[in-house]
Amino acid sequence: MEKRQLNSGIITIWRQRAIMTHIICWLIIGGCAASILFLHWPHFLFYIVAVLATLNVLQLILFAVVFPKISYRTFFYAIRKEDLLIQDGIIIIKQTVIPFTRVQNVETEQGPLLRKHHLTAVSVTTAAGVHEIPALEETEAIALRDQISELIKENPANEL
Repeated sequence: MEKRQLNSGIITIWRQRAIMTHIICWLIIGGCAASILFLHWPHFLFYIVAVLATLNVLQLILFAVVFPKISYRTFFYAIRKEDLLIQDGIIIIKQTVIPFTRVQNVETEQGPLLRKHHLTAVSVTTAAGVHEIPALEETEAIALRDQISELIKENPANEL
């Protein structure tokens, strides 16, 4: 069993996603502060806005600095003879074993951030849900998708 890591560019992508999410939060917090000032709302609401801003900064530090590195180090996937093993998590590490007999669909996806970094996500769909390998080189992702598709076809349990 060969454990495979994600492309290291995913750390940058996770950070960019966290920053974009927090920009939206900052706009909302700024709108609340402006409303308190210009609409003459009670000034004790400034304390609530200050607490929200502080929590937003702490969350930004966690999601943009700490969690991406930990998540990158703990994530791996392995293709074994009859199944796919995916491990991920930050505080709670979860290993998922996906038997090829249960796989219904394998897809590659590429959003704007992944496309910018020339990366692709691979999604494996089963009756239980969708499992994702979030960032591989484009050629590696296509090869993995094709390899899983071939292993599904080769599995005798899939024959009628």
